[in-house]
Amino acid sequence: MEKIKNVVFDLGGVLVGLDFDRCTAAFRSLGMDAVAELINPCYPAEMIGRLEHGDITFHEACDEMRRLSGTPKVTDDEIARAYGAFLTEIPVEKLRQIDRLRRRGFRTYVLSNNNPASMEYIRRMFTADGKSMDAYFDAVYLSCELRELKPSEAIFRKMIAASGMRPEETLFIDDGQKNVDAARELGFSVYMPAHGEDFGHILENLNCHEEDL
Repeated sequence: MEKIKNVVFDLGGVLVGLDFDRCTAAFRSLGMDAVAELINPCYPAEMIGRLEHGDITFHEACDEMRRLSGTPKVTDDEIARAYGAFLTEIPVEKLRQIDRLRRRGFRTYVLSNNNPASMEYIRRMFTADGKSMDAYFDAVYLSCELRELKPSEAIFRKMIAASGMRPEETLFIDDGQKNVDAARELGFSVYMPAHGEDFGHILENLNCHEEDL
């Protein structure tokens, strides 16, 4: 194995906690039961996929949700808050683990299927230890900006081209099996944490005990 120089993190389920039930309950409280039925953390509905691919704006996605659920008076802000209920917190210790990686000379990145509305909530969560999200990463790559979705090869290729990283020198951490499989095919080292797992030991042991990956 090449010496690891870069670490790429997914967001939801890896750095950011997710609460499926809280999200669906929030949509049901708005009378949007039909939207609640579409919420799936692993296999986004076609509409959410188009939003995260950057094909439609958040407002356009909201219009589709209102039509689907027959709730024309629900506002974009109310929908954003309901969708944001999916996101719980980023433990401060995870932020400090990334800090320690960077102090040791590792380059750190994000590669996430995401949309601008959710990112507003996530960026605020990253301030929990007094810094901004950009302080923790060399670059943040989002599906809605790259116009590609994991697990497509194209989104990884775009990240590689933009960052200059070499897959064989990069650890990719994601909680989705298809995403991990796609990264492995391209030569990345991979780790798929279990739900709620504290994988700090993987970060602390980088280039010390790589056989543990």
